[in-house]
Amino acid sequence: MPNTESAARRTRTGRSAATGALALVVALSLLALAAGPAHANQPQAQPDSHATPDATAQATGFSPAELQAAYGLSTSPDAGVGQTIAIVDSFDDPTIAAQLAAFDAAYALPPCAGSCFTRVDENGGTDYPSAAPADWSLEIAMDVEWAHAIAPGADILLVEAASASLSDLLVAERFAGAHATYVSNSWGYPEFAAETADTATFADPGVSYFAAVADSPGVTQYPATAPDVVAVGGDERSTTGAVPWTSGGGGCSAYEPATAGQVRIAEAAGCSSSQSTPAVSANAVNIPVLTEGSVWENAGGTSFATVLWAAAAADSGQLVTNQAIASGMIPLQGIVGGTLLKTGLGDLGVLPQTVGEFANLVGAAFGDTTV
Repeated sequence: MPNTESAARRTRTGRSAATGALALVVALSLLALAAGPAHANQPQAQPDSHATPDATAQATGFSPAELQAAYGLSTSPDAGVGQTIAIVDSFDDPTIAAQLAAFDAAYALPPCAGSCFTRVDENGGTDYPSAAPADWSLEIAMDVEWAHAIAPGADILLVEAASASLSDLLVAERFAGAHATYVSNSWGYPEFAAETADTATFADPGVSYFAAVADSPGVTQYPATAPDVVAVGGDERSTTGAVPWTSGGGGCSAYEPATAGQVRIAEAAGCSSSQSTPAVSANAVNIPVLTEGSVWENAGGTSFATVLWAAAAADSGQLVTNQAIASGMIPLQGIVGGTLLKTGLGDLGVLPQTVGEFANLVGAAFGDTTV
């Protein structure tokens, strides 16, 4: 599921709250069967983004410049040059290139021309899937627009899975990993016992994989739990700093063991020898997204935190993996009595060591206001 359950808001005029609830679906709430025998009788994946039910003709929320300043990210028009960020989503948005151009113009961003943006089906061709429903359309727009906003020099590769079944998404994932250096997955799928058989899908050498944790407290989801995927959680930025985002999920995987290099982190998170999520986090609220029909929506979720991490990693040119984090190559430092961690890519990455700390720290104003 796309990670759309954050504090973000959809603002489409005249839409009812029931319409906005499309973006508030949690991974375990959808009982549709996934296509393909390998993952039969499993729910379909969904995006992890969401928006409020009313829309506006003007952008509201953080601008790219504000988030670049907050996280100490590069403002160069060449940031991310030489890198490719692949975005894996479900269904097709045939107008996404035009939406991206309008988003760029609204924020005076470098235009995404030529090979800067490529849209392909799950096999890398042009046999595009059916039109995306509202939640996936929002997810695609957020992912593409903000990947370019944070890494304007990078090439953006949108890989559209034929459906929201895990089987189709894994086909798209394999193509993405073979053609990009950074892969962003702003969707999730309920954990299942056979998920460990798909580990190789997220293990291309030299590729950094990111996936959103659930937008629901205490819920784990795949592929954020996969051993070679950096699980991204959400925090909530304000003018005074950052606090844990109470809608953020994560926890201890029911099926994935922690790898040898990650056992210490898993134990510190209270997960014993099981994989712990999230590994990093970033802002998950108050994000402007330009959707079809030139309608601005205020959105967010761990979806946004995930694409922000992928784009920031592309800016740095570093290989960002769980192994690199565990070994100290991507340093983690305690900033509140050892409870919270942050990483070395700008100021990205505030996360609780255990899911329960979200509730314990709500409302706390952190001394480091740059997160």
